[in-house]
Amino acid sequence: MWLLFFFFFHAEDGRRGRDVMEFRRVLFRSQGRKRLEKRTMDTKRIEKVNLGPKPRLEFHPPSALIVDDRYQRSIAQGAGKRLIAKIVKEFYWPFFGVLVATDNGNGTFCLIDGQHRAEAARQHPDVHSVPVMVIDEMTLAEQAQAFVAINQGRVRLNALQLHHAAVRAGDPHAVEIDAIAHECGVKIPGNNLSSNNMKPGQTLSIRALSNILKKYGAGGLKITLDTVMQAYGDTTGDLRSQIFTATAIAVQKHPGQQSQIAEKLATTDAGSWEERARARGKIDG
Repeated sequence: MWLLFFFFFHAEDGRRGRDVMEFRRVLFRSQGRKRLEKRTMDTKRIEKVNLGPKPRLEFHPPSALIVDDRYQRSIAQGAGKRLIAKIVKEFYWPFFGVLVATDNGNGTFCLIDGQHRAEAARQHPDVHSVPVMVIDEMTLAEQAQAFVAINQGRVRLNALQLHHAAVRAGDPHAVEIDAIAHECGVKIPGNNLSSNNMKPGQTLSIRALSNILKKYGAGGLKITLDTVMQAYGDTTGDLRSQIFTATAIAVQKHPGQQSQIAEKLATTDAGSWEERARARGKIDG
């Protein structure tokens, strides 16, 4: 192909333009046929299966939505209750999503997915109907199967993905962590990395950084990152949560001794420090 382009660009001016255009037309037609053939082949690979009943989108009052506790978890206590209270307090339609339910045929709908949101909507004084993806009447076994499939099929975001999304959304806490880390030369990847793919200055310990910022403020996080980077800025795999946490405590207890703490840290790697601490019962594994 490069020889063809070389030829075209060194041909006579009048002829070159026509040749280039003709070459492009032939090339694009060829590429178009290949893409069409690939799509056809990919379609042929998909075996025909039963797609099940097609749902319909409807709006229903929260009072019409019921939960079958024979396969659904309880939301009356603990984390479920706190989540409902949070949804009620921070209710915002774009964050609500669509519930999934089966039609009981009597004006009620059995929830398959979204019982926390449904209960929050029921408690909210200004919410009178909610969007529901309604599936025609299903047996109990089919409902339970759908409940498991929906919940198991979700790919949960990890802490790093949530952090980067929060930064893009302008969350003040996440933005502050990101700014301090950048200032100190600490890089926060967008996803989990294996130890073989880690580079100097990278850390996966976003929760530790968040906790330090909450407990010691921006100044505490900055001096912690500066100290750890002074010790491990050129190594990989040493910017760990236990190291950050221990360093944060040390610099608070011994103000003005940042360099000495960094020098002590640098005498061995993070893994060895953790092993020593575990052996002495200072930190949990």
